[in-house]
Amino acid sequence: MGHFKQLLATLSAGLLAVSLFSASAAARDAKIIKRVGDGAATVTLPNGSQVAATEGMTVQENSVIETKAGVELYVEATVGVIATIKANTKVKVEAPVAVLNLDAVLDLQQGNVISQVDPKARAKYGVRTPKGVAAARGTVFGSSVVTINGQPFTVTMTLSGAVSITPPPVAGVAQAPITIVAGTASTGGAAVSLAVAASTLNVDVTSIAAAAVTAIAMVAQNNTPAAGVEATAAQTAAAATSASLLASTMATVVTSAPASISQVALAVATNVPAQAANVVTATVSAAVTAAATDGSTVNVAAVAAQVTQAASQGAAAAATTAAIAANPGNQAAASAAAANAAATVAKSVAQASAEAQTTSTTTAAQAQAIATAASSSAAIGATTGAVSAAVTAAATAGSTVNVAAVAAQVTQAASQGAAAAATTAAIAANPGNQAAASAAAATAAATVAKSVAQASAAAQTTSTTTVAQAQAIATAASNSAAIGATTGVVASAGASGITASNVGTTIAAGAAQGAAQAASAGRSTADAAVIAGGAAAGASKGATSAGAAVNNTTVTAQAATGAQAGSSTPTVAVAPVAPPAGGFTPPPGTPVPPVAPPPTVVTPPPITPVPPVTPVTPPPTVVTPPPITPVPPVTPVAPVAPPAGGVTPPPVTPATPVTPVAPPAGGVTPPPVTPVTPVTPVAPPAGGVTPPPVTPVTPVTPVAPPPGGVTPPPVTPVTPIDPSINVSRSGP
Repeated sequence: MGHFKQLLATLSAGLLAVSLFSASAAARDAKIIKRVGDGAATVTLPNGSQVAATEGMTVQENSVIETKAGVELYVEATVGVIATIKANTKVKVEAPVAVLNLDAVLDLQQGNVISQVDPKARAKYGVRTPKGVAAARGTVFGSSVVTINGQPFTVTMTLSGAVSITPPPVAGVAQAPITIVAGTASTGGAAVSLAVAASTLNVDVTSIAAAAVTAIAMVAQNNTPAAGVEATAAQTAAAATSASLLASTMATVVTSAPASISQVALAVATNVPAQAANVVTATVSAAVTAAATDGSTVNVAAVAAQVTQAASQGAAAAATTAAIAANPGNQAAASAAAANAAATVAKSVAQASAEAQTTSTTTAAQAQAIATAASSSAAIGATTGAVSAAVTAAATAGSTVNVAAVAAQVTQAASQGAAAAATTAAIAANPGNQAAASAAAATAAATVAKSVAQASAAAQTTSTTTVAQAQAIATAASNSAAIGATTGVVASAGASGITASNVGTTIAAGAAQGAAQAASAGRSTADAAVIAGGAAAGASKGATSAGAAVNNTTVTAQAATGAQAGSSTPTVAVAPVAPPAGGFTPPPGTPVPPVAPPPTVVTPPPITPVPPVTPVTPPPTVVTPPPITPVPPVTPVAPVAPPAGGVTPPPVTPATPVTPVAPPAGGVTPPPVTPVTPVTPVAPPAGGVTPPPVTPVTPVTPVAPPPGGVTPPPVTPVTPIDPSINVSRSGP
């Protein structure tokens, strides 16, 4: 996190603001504006001498910049252009190419470079490869040297705008340029789709997209004025440009690299939490637009579920890490701060997701389905992110973080906010019909409680967790989820006539089922039965403490169903994507080693609902490429019976009852959501696909922390993923 803050401080004016770029450097020289990481980076000068690459250094023409593992450099190639030189890369700063009318050229000899060009800067910039020079104006593209069949090639991939590749002359004869547009890549020949580039050209499309979008988000946030301060003209212009680039880049990801949506959103939200809602808005809006195209197969509900959960998870994880660091040795304060932060994240992200899917023709029933789905997705994401961050922090030597306490508060806050939003939508969709509104609210709240309890229990359970510990985890998770969901419904009931007893049994049953299923994963039938008993007891107690009259027989039966489903699964039902603990994030697919849990688990008592938090809406801004690295795929939780009219994605995590934005009547019911990550849904909506379970990061369940302890060091931001997609054979 320290590198991230330093980067923001350095890029104070933003990538797209002219003030960011120094006028002191010679017109043909480049300048290193930021260095991130502790690896070695050098500059070999024209005279052959070699010096260390440092921030603020002017790099003369014909100098060679080289980075080793663990370091990335942000280089101002010319005014309006910032190139991210990724780790293990070698680039030469060339003299301008007069014949191509370029002011700056970087000769990529090895590795990866991500280039972001301000459309308003009128920059004339290009990247040289063995197959020619890729020139661009007002775009986002990546250039990488990859190995195909044992031979090195350079690939250029475009995410926004267009790039023109001018091949070198053949026998003295000039060659016609090749143009590649957003969503395509080239090795110096005809453009191919990103899918083909990923499968046959060894291009890491997800990493490139994540790095580019995170860079845009970082600059956007850096150009956001402080509260109460009026934005400058430069900031306003930068915000507009940033919003445009964010929209166009995410549109490319949605239509050309849909499998990367969750990873990109998670990376952006982890590194720039305040921009999580903006990324969700850009992504869902892009999906809505794409779906309206004739012959489109884009599933808006599925896209919304993926990006909402991923963004909530990343932002909540970052917020929880910050809350723990800000309250060293004070687990109570850290837990409360984490719960409030997670609730704020969930609320803002859920609202952004719902609003982006709602139109003037959306009917009340459709709006209800959208609101419930958005709140559920945000709730599960925030719960997973916050609890996983607590587990990571607790694993630090000398840490006093109490995972059980954090999990209890975050779980309750997430359930409460999501259930409140779902209840408001249910009442709006059934005006004057108390019975229908009550039934809809109960179903939606039960879905929320189940998903959140399942996410919370899964994030705390590992393959080494004992049966007694698993039972304690399931009891605490179901208890917190039931309290939160029941409280959320009652808080939003208003004059509808809905009471805690109307929804208590349904909510408790859902919470018990979700917690039992996650905590029983891979257990024997006998052990699962023990765990189910704990989950049922916790859920019933939670709903009862919130004022409900609960049918314990029904709750016990549902818990048994969940435990049975869990015991037949070899791994934990919900697999949260743990945010990087610092520095560079392992590439997608790299398993995070499980942390052995302590011998006992503390079961926290019911928590008082967290007061409503006002979501922070980060203003959009410009683009500055911060280093990031892809994070392992996000795994959504299976929803319970979703409301009619659409698929109910994973739950939302608002800390306090939130009032969802009433969507206008009319519209098309979003198609069933197909979660990217494994989910174990109970009664999935018609048409929806239940993804296979993922192996979750093994969380730790700490015992009551000692009276004092060491404050875990701040998390180092995920290094921006550097995309480069234009394949050129390096060599004759």
